[in-house]
Amino acid sequence: MGMLNQSGQDAPAAGAFLVFDNYPFKLAVIQQLMYESELLGDKYYGGDQYFETYGDVSHIPERVCLDRLEPFIEQGNDFFQSLEIPSSLADQVTELYVGEELDVYYHINPQWLDFEDYFDDGADFDITAISERELKQFPNLKTITFNMYHTPPDELVDRLEALGIEVDLFA
Repeated sequence: MGMLNQSGQDAPAAGAFLVFDNYPFKLAVIQQLMYESELLGDKYYGGDQYFETYGDVSHIPERVCLDRLEPFIEQGNDFFQSLEIPSSLADQVTELYVGEELDVYYHINPQWLDFEDYFDDGADFDITAISERELKQFPNLKTITFNMYHTPPDELVDRLEALGIEVDLFA
């Protein structure tokens, strides 16, 4: 029997969860495992919760919408940043699509409002780096498609291609 955590259940073994150095890359993996493959437990529905709470969004000033969105944005980011992804799911990730229409982004900011202030005009979701430590966890990752606000840095594209990962760019 392994170590028990506070709830009396077996605690996960060391290395049982994936490690991420870059939050935007983690979001792309979550999109694939949670929303596409449906392998990562219960889906997070922050965007749906927002619209269930506020059905009048088309009739109120943008400032009121932004004030209402702040706690949902924080809640979504907190949820995804703290989400532990079992290492056992890593080999299920064979391709990643990174595009502005993804569910994971909608559930963080369901109205896509005020990208300049909150998300640096979308750049906060752009994958600009993926560490070697992160990549080593995904032995079956063969393709990454980037369809985001900004093109990823050439150095990142070159490094991914040198590792045998096909990179498709749309912008």
